[in-house]
Amino acid sequence: MRNLLWGVAALSLFAVACGPVEEQQLAPAPTALETQEAPLTGLACANNLGCRPSCECLSGFCVPDGFGPPPPQDYCDQPPQRACSTGSDCLSGCLCQGGVCVNDGFGPPANCLLAPPDSYESDNTHTTASSYLGTPQLNHSFHRQNEVDWVLVATPVNQVMTVETYNLRNGPTMRIDIYAYNYATRTLGALLGSTSTTICSQPISSCLIYRATANVVANGVYAVKITDRRNQPAGYDYTPTPKYDLKMY
Repeated sequence: MRNLLWGVAALSLFAVACGPVEEQQLAPAPTALETQEAPLTGLACANNLGCRPSCECLSGFCVPDGFGPPPPQDYCDQPPQRACSTGSDCLSGCLCQGGVCVNDGFGPPANCLLAPPDSYESDNTHTTASSYLGTPQLNHSFHRQNEVDWVLVATPVNQVMTVETYNLRNGPTMRIDIYAYNYATRTLGALLGSTSTTICSQPISSCLIYRATANVVANGVYAVKITDRRNQPAGYDYTPTPKYDLKMY
């Protein structure tokens, strides 16, 4: 009996010390929508070629690529366009309107993202090369991926001939090769000179020159090959077209 009374007393003291026990309210668990980012929307794409510069294709949509200053809002929602100043910046079948190349409305629609060829085309082979007439050739361009430009030159005297590309615009990188050439049979001879680096490495205009030299003879003919080395994926033709000027002396 005494042990029972001690047990009841102990329970009474425990209840007084602790007070009533209440159920604790748990914070609601976040919903699935709150723990996930909103789904991407905007311009659909299969790869980066379907997006404007400064944008990338992520999960099937064009979004800012995260490099450099962020583009304006909704910029990546618009399809890529080729910028232009005049109609000469646009492919045949397109015109320059509002600073971009658009179809002219005549004939089958053209792909106005593509760059037009320069005035020296078709010079993609040594058999269709342009001729160097003694004065600089201005406004050469790399209008396609891995473009190649060929130029033939006749030399009146024995000399060290210099081939130079200069006034580089929109970031061309290139290789210059100088070959002996048999004009009668239209065949290439020995490689006489070559370069694939600028004359100096600083990012200033006086360094942005490619220069190759070769020993040439009087009444000789030589073929100069200039190759686009940007390794730009096919489809990026709507970006500013790399250009250069060429002279030989």
